[in-house]
Amino acid sequence: MIGMPVVMNGKPAGSVLRGVLTEDGRSLRGIVMRGGLKGARWVPREQITLIGHLSIIGEGDSRRLPKDADYHLFRVSDAEGARLGIVTDALLHEETMRVAALEISAGPVDDLTEGRWYATAFTVRPIGGTGHVTIQTEAEEVKTE
Repeated sequence: MIGMPVVMNGKPAGSVLRGVLTEDGRSLRGIVMRGGLKGARWVPREQITLIGHLSIIGEGDSRRLPKDADYHLFRVSDAEGARLGIVTDALLHEETMRVAALEISAGPVDDLTEGRWYATAFTVRPIGGTGHVTIQTEAEEVKTE
């Protein structure tokens, strides 16, 4: 989504700087975009009509950034508190704008050797401007069965 052009009311308005998720990490709250001389602007989810492959379409006027627009998901751990990595991206359903999965990186070496992985079952605990993600690992799933 980063860098995609934003079209508001049928006219180019800028490009996406970042997407902001809700505190529970389950859906898109809005986007931060940059366009023209105004600096960073906010487009809430309610004004976004379509997230396409090439651009984001919206209606209405962009707004000032809310105070908590820098909220992001970061640290990922298992239920026992062991650190598993960090959130590097979120996969969104284009129509509902809900999070389908979180992309997790265990670090640069693991990214090269094993690749990044996706978590679909997770919980988020907001701490200040970041969200701490807890996931259930495969070993824990086996224990419960």
